[in-house]
Amino acid sequence: MVGGVRVVVVVVVMVVSVAGGGRAAAETPSITRTASVPLTTADDHQNSIERTLQAILTTMQENRNQLQSSMRDVIRAARRIQREVAELREDTDLILGQMYKTSCQEVAQDIHENNKGRANEAIEGVYTIKPPKYKPTQVRCELGRGPVGWTVILFRGSGRERFNRTYREYQEGFGDPSDEYWIGNELLHRLTSWRPHQLRVVMEDFTGEKTWVQYNVFSVADSEDNYRLTVGEFDADSAAGDGLKIHNGMKFSTYDKDDDTNEDGNCAQLFGGGGGWWYAKCYNVLPTGRYRLVGGNAYGGIAWYPWRNVKHSLKTMSLLIRPH
Repeated sequence: MVGGVRVVVVVVVMVVSVAGGGRAAAETPSITRTASVPLTTADDHQNSIERTLQAILTTMQENRNQLQSSMRDVIRAARRIQREVAELREDTDLILGQMYKTSCQEVAQDIHENNKGRANEAIEGVYTIKPPKYKPTQVRCELGRGPVGWTVILFRGSGRERFNRTYREYQEGFGDPSDEYWIGNELLHRLTSWRPHQLRVVMEDFTGEKTWVQYNVFSVADSEDNYRLTVGEFDADSAAGDGLKIHNGMKFSTYDKDDDTNEDGNCAQLFGGGGGWWYAKCYNVLPTGRYRLVGGNAYGGIAWYPWRNVKHSLKTMSLLIRPH
């Protein structure tokens, strides 16, 4: 096939009779044969290539469709697993929630009910609680004679624990609940975000004099808001002055994460002795300052102004919260 035209080859065979000489040769008819001879040309190659490419494209499309189908199956399986994990977490949370109380307040109520309403002795101890959607955690509880329980979020009183810690350490909590410790910002957020809470602060000077203050509003925001503090409704019956007023609305700040409002530097580094706190510019109250064995007259100690001078370091301080 050349240019779409079939080539016909004509073969003429002349039979020459030896006996008859030239005349016989002239009289003998010629024998004609025709045959079609197929020729491989550029068009044949092109058609073959086109068919091959089409077959490849068809196979690729089929494979693509199969891959998409497989991906959809994988996505559906992943979503199903996610739902099952979420359900498992909810079941686990429910089971653990039945095993543990959500706060020291519930611990106190449970003890009071088990005593059939009789007044129980005021006790202090370490209990495991589990707020909603949080892991079981050991905390220090101060339980009153009735169904009243306070969760200790900070205690200072021995100097055994180091409080110049990183932001991450304050986030997770540190120390020994039976001694000096910080409960942790994330747990504080979980505790105070699902129910309104009160805050009570109990302090003692090296002279043996004690005092307390109470706020009827206390909450801590989440990590995205850098655990911003909300504190208010100062109880007028409090024995010491309102030291937290300037700290309300502040973000939590440490020596390695400066979120205070002081333009002259990091308060935790300048005056706080490295302790994390809701600094403003910089503090009236500092429960996380350096522990000193005497009151002293220097910045960075355990302080509550206006009960004592901001440079005067206290002997003990406890921060306690309870839902109400």
